Amino acid sequence: MELNSQAALLAAAQVPAGTSVRLPPSGLALRAIEFLAEGPANSVSLVSHVCQLPGVPPLVAEHMAAALLAALPDFGRLDDGRWHTVARHVEQCEMALDDRRTTSASEELIVVPLSTLAYAVVDVETTGGCAWRGDRITEIAAVIVRGGQVVERFESLVNPERPIPPMISALTNISWSMVRDAPRFRDVCERVVGMMSGRIFVGHNADFDWRFVSAEVQRATGHRLEGERLCTVRLARKLLPHLRSRRLDSVAHHYGVDITARHRAGGDALATAHVLLKLLADARGQECENWHELQRLLGRDRGKRGRRRRSALPGPVDVDTTS
Repeated sequence: MELNSQAALLAAAQVPAGTSVRLPPSGLALRAIEFLAEGPANSVSLVSHVCQLPGVPPLVAEHMAAALLAALPDFGRLDDGRWHTVARHVEQCEMALDDRRTTSASEELIVVPLSTLAYAVVDVETTGGCAWRGDRITEIAAVIVRGGQVVERFESLVNPERPIPPMISALTNISWSMVRDAPRFRDVCERVVGMMSGRIFVGHNADFDWRFVSAEVQRATGHRLEGERLCTVRLARKLLPHLRSRRLDSVAHHYGVDITARHRAGGDALATAHVLLKLLADARGQECENWHELQRLLGRDRGKRGRRRRSALPGPVDVDTTS
């Protein structure tokens, strides 16, 4: 394999995808994704299945497939003209590289160190625990970490366009009077997406924050959020097994990180950002230098999602189960 080709494959396999937003695929595109999950296919086979047009002429199939898929980032074409899903192709590249990885200098130059990646550390406060059943964001903060330091911060109260339950106000100290005249999420969406764009999404119990931000972005723009996520709770479990709790308070106390305003988005996001830097330093101490090695440390099975975590929000207000 030529050096340039090998470098491209390594880059695809080892550089994590930053956060981005895009339109959800159409019904036909979803059928194409399902069909191509079995492997690459030519235009005739693809159009015959997706559009239910058996016997479609090759030239017509080429035009139809290009019109349907060429502009979508989910799909690509191999050198022989067959269509494939991009995620599957990258996964196959990564698996092949795992089988023949060496420690040559050319490969080492391609691996991007964790310290040079950019991270968007996000925290949200909400009206409840279920993003897809009507609960909304009441406050959001994003902290950019790059080059081993915090370089940018953004925080804003958000009018959730629905009442805030009293038990939630008791936890977050955010009342309706505070958010009544605050911007709606659609008013801050562009700034929030700009902060996250191209950066790895980080949160303490990241799935919770990701679900709410995803729901709000899709509600405001019609686009969905995509990209790599890093959960500092999961990372703390791997790196700090001796801690009895991996709640933000506990991990921050372990590292000597102050939380200026607990259960407020700005305070929690800033504390999580400093905790992230400490965790990444500890990961490097375990010879975990790049994103690929970090995923191995976390034990993520390629192509499989872990079981869904329960909401971080409490039931009764006197029981604080937030991470």
